[in-house]
Amino acid sequence: MVRLVVKQQRPFQLLLAVVILSLVVSALVWFYLDESHRAYVESRHVSSIESKQLLETNRRLMQENRKLNERLVMLERAAQIDSQSAAHMQNEIRDMQDEIYRLKAELEFYQGIMTSARGTDGLSIQGLYIEPMQEEQNFRFKLILTHVSKSDKVAEGQVEMTVEGLQNGAARALNFEDLALNLMPDMTFKFKNFKRLEGNMVLPEGFVPQRVVVRLHSKDKTVSNIKRVFSWSEATG
Repeated sequence: MVRLVVKQQRPFQLLLAVVILSLVVSALVWFYLDESHRAYVESRHVSSIESKQLLETNRRLMQENRKLNERLVMLERAAQIDSQSAAHMQNEIRDMQDEIYRLKAELEFYQGIMTSARGTDGLSIQGLYIEPMQEEQNFRFKLILTHVSKSDKVAEGQVEMTVEGLQNGAARALNFEDLALNLMPDMTFKFKNFKRLEGNMVLPEGFVPQRVVVRLHSKDKTVSNIKRVFSWSEATG
């Protein structure tokens, strides 16, 4: 005997199950997309913060670098100025030492003149001092004359000075008139006790001086002409 089985159809429940399944799937998809979007937004936000921090750090480092460069330039200028000042001071010290040495030599020269003048009488050539100038073969001379007399008589006359030496191995005598540098100094004298004659001279190139001959031609005919010879080393010593 055939049994008939009757199944009851439930279309509403099936539709409800499809709807619920769709909602669950949609919720899962939305949740996944929302999480991805939020993670993306957060990553962009973090990246923006990091970029700002990097930009701020870069700006700060550039400012510090500029300040350091300015400081370096200041220090270099200060060091350059200090170096120039030190060099200038060294030059001044060297010039002062040279001047002190020159003055000391000149003082000794005059002291020797005063000492030797004590034992002389009448007109005398007491000393000749020659010093080199900056230009080669240029010299400055100082000739000291004294006149020791019990009377108030004045010594008066003319000075003649000759430089003798070698020119290319041959003997040569040069008058001061031919050696005078710039203006010819007045080589006449008229004094009572002490007279200093000064002037500049330039020697010819290749001329080697050996001695200087000084002669005094007095206007007083009772006084003989006076002559004294100075070796070049003595006059420049």
